Amino acid sequence: MDLRRLTKFFAGPSPHLSREDAMKIFKRDKFKCYYCGLDGLRDFESWLILTIDHVHPHSKGGQRSMDNLVTACQPCNLLKGKRVYKSHQEARDYVLAQREQWRQIYRKQVKATQTHSAA
Repeated sequence: MDLRRLTKFFAGPSPHLSREDAMKIFKRDKFKCYYCGLDGLRDFESWLILTIDHVHPHSKGGQRSMDNLVTACQPCNLLKGKRVYKSHQEARDYVLAQREQWRQIYRKQVKATQTHSAA
């Protein structure tokens, strides 16, 4: 068993971010996704999908410090993944590029579905 697995076995899972700390980050970021700008104050459904993201992933040694934590919507958080980036800006640029790529795929699929339905 490798050292990380042994550590988790004996120490248990790493502690989650407290609700109080998460709210501090949401407030600091004005309830907006750092990556795409989704406004969590616009409506309940938008707020509901906000998460706290480790820009430098916790699984890769990222700290639970305020400068490494940002508000992110779930889709952006998933697109960013557990990759390691040189900077916050590099992470944002990557996520926005991925969103655009998925947007193009979505548009093609919608168009194909509409064309197929009309036939």
